[in-house]
Amino acid sequence: MKNVKRVPKPAILIEKEAKWTKELMDAVAEYKSTGKPVPPTLIERYRKDEIKDALKRMYSDEDNNNFCCYCEAKIDVVDYPHIEHRKPKDPDLFPEDAFNWDNLHLTCTKCNTSKSNKWDQVNPILCAVEDNPVNDHLTYDSDLTGVYRSPCSPRGRTTIDHADLNRKTLLRARLILYHDILKLIEKIVCLKNDPRTYTPKEILKNRAKGEYGSLINWSREKWGIID
Repeated sequence: MKNVKRVPKPAILIEKEAKWTKELMDAVAEYKSTGKPVPPTLIERYRKDEIKDALKRMYSDEDNNNFCCYCEAKIDVVDYPHIEHRKPKDPDLFPEDAFNWDNLHLTCTKCNTSKSNKWDQVNPILCAVEDNPVNDHLTYDSDLTGVYRSPCSPRGRTTIDHADLNRKTLLRARLILYHDILKLIEKIVCLKNDPRTYTPKEILKNRAKGEYGSLINWSREKWGIID
């Protein structure tokens, strides 16, 4: 997980958010009073291309690859991106935030499925926009078998657990990346102040903007590679 900047609210939410929220909350009130299920059509109005396109811009690298707000894996290569509600939109949780732009993010299927409706009121899952720097809460540990996400705070632990950030497929992918960038790091460390370090440093900086960027930045800091 790494920090991003929120892009401007889509026009459709500026126009429709208040109306959609009122109609949804009226249905939620009826559900809590009578047990009548909330119609999915009222909950899922956020599934608009304009909203998803804005989230894609927010979670993209310089090559327009989209990455997951939690695990940072590229999404479009093998999956469709999902609109994620950090505060779950479930009628028994936070339906009032179903169309709240500040609550919407972009995830892969695995993180979205793992998190589902989980919510820790005391130590809530991190927000890639608001919890800046996110590395106050999350870091990495490396050994011979993998590169692990590790908590620096209780909220970091929640994020790892709820999004399953140490699942085997992620460990393998991060380990492969780590060994790959170590070749660049070794070159930079060996050359020290030589001007030839400029190119590998730029490669690392650019790669840090995309998939598993937080791991690349952690590696740069670990080896003392300063811009």
